[in-house]
Amino acid sequence: MSDLCIMSGIFRDWDIERLVDRITREVSEEVSKLVESAASPIRLATYITPSGYRRPVSETYVDGDEVVVVVELPAASKESIDLRVREGEVEVEAGFSEELKKAAPKYSLFKSKGYRTVISLPKDVDAEKAKATFRDGILVVKIPVQKPKGVAVKVE
Repeated sequence: MSDLCIMSGIFRDWDIERLVDRITREVSEEVSKLVESAASPIRLATYITPSGYRRPVSETYVDGDEVVVVVELPAASKESIDLRVREGEVEVEAGFSEELKKAAPKYSLFKSKGYRTVISLPKDVDAEKAKATFRDGILVVKIPVQKPKGVAVKVE
């Protein structure tokens, strides 16, 4: 609680907001670690949503100053990938390769419309600087962690 500034027995609002924000982030990171360690030996199978899309297997982690999102999109075509990075989340939608659909039209994977998922991000990111690669059915999205915003104030 050393982060709190007390003036005449009253907490300043911005100190409380800053502390709550920090605690929320720390708890979120710890919960993510617990969930990740509990589920790490298990790969959850994709399933078809009521709208007819498969939810792909994905993994999200922080690597230094980047948030990395890895999404498994087997049989998807690079051209069909619609990737959007927004505040706090990544949205991925992808269709199947027409060539593969023609080669194996009865393959159970192709009973769905494609892939669609929304992935929550563990940190605030700079969406404008996101980069993505797609190779061998694996989409890798790297997004820089957003630096804390603040303005220097001259004290007179």
